[in-house]
Amino acid sequence: MKSRDSVVGVGLFGSWSRGDASLSSDVDLLIVDGRDLSYEYAERVELEDVFIDLDYVPSKCVLRQIPPEIDQKLFEAQVLFDRSGKFAVAKSLMAKNYYSIERAEMRIADYVMQADTYLSRVVAALNRSDFQSAKVSAAFSLASVMRIFLEVSRKPYSNSRYLRMLESATIRLGNNEFYEDYIDMAGLSRLNRQEADGVLSSVSDMWQNVVDFVEDNAKKVESVHAKVKSDLNYYCRSSFLKGMQSRASTLIGDSLYEEAAHYLFRASISMLENYVWLLSTLEGERFDFTYLFRRLKSSSLSNPDIYQRLVDAFDLGEVAQSEAEAAFKKAKDIILDVRQKRTDYVATFEP
Repeated sequence: MKSRDSVVGVGLFGSWSRGDASLSSDVDLLIVDGRDLSYEYAERVELEDVFIDLDYVPSKCVLRQIPPEIDQKLFEAQVLFDRSGKFAVAKSLMAKNYYSIERAEMRIADYVMQADTYLSRVVAALNRSDFQSAKVSAAFSLASVMRIFLEVSRKPYSNSRYLRMLESATIRLGNNEFYEDYIDMAGLSRLNRQEADGVLSSVSDMWQNVVDFVEDNAKKVESVHAKVKSDLNYYCRSSFLKGMQSRASTLIGDSLYEEAAHYLFRASISMLENYVWLLSTLEGERFDFTYLFRRLKSSSLSNPDIYQRLVDAFDLGEVAQSEAEAAFKKAKDIILDVRQKRTDYVATFEP
């Protein structure tokens, strides 16, 4: 990486930097990129059975005005390479300011905005009678706003430790019922070993079908939006699937069945958003986040097993209108409650 003129800095972040990694954890490297990028993107590299994620962030987002969505990465970063010395300065400033109430408020505002975005998708999906997409967006809206509980409890966000961190935070704040509501809405309540293995098997089969499709249409991938193309090249590779399977298998082996299923659930939806965007482009349709499941099911290009394995994995085959509307009401009520008590939650945050 140092040999590339565009690379301004490299830092280790994530579980290996925090010290809570397992042998199946990916190695996360923050790549401060001097090119005129308009978005953050990731690449995966596999070296001697080690999975390394290269997270490219425009240098202007690190060396100038730092957006709240990269706060945790910069806070955790151990600087490995710094071409000009400015990366270390930015890291030092974030170390001083990360736990300030002002900076935490910026991140909390970002979580609330994300939750509102997902709620608007729920409304649109309900209007289109895509009740599967409505229920999933309702769950994602809750996941976004409940990051506030992690924030004020000083717990890091982690894709494969989210439920454990969230449960601990909601217990501390006296809102454990919100945690229970979330895992129930996401269909993750009280899973056993056999069910978790079934989720992993279904997701693996679905993902492999997507990988095969993307590889068969590699030239057509070049025609989609640049950010979507980079995400497809990240998620829809055998190396990503292999690493994801390893991480989920480790969680299941540790009897963390709900955590494993949640990790697979979040990754699957993120991947499928980009896959369905590709399908929409190839079929001459406009992509819409609010129509994800219906679009996937109706596609003439997609292998029907992809949709079927998805709904089998997360028990989304038959979502009634009443169920989707109940999920929307529950999410909206919790988000309203968090909004009203936002000041009280921030007051528990010790700078």
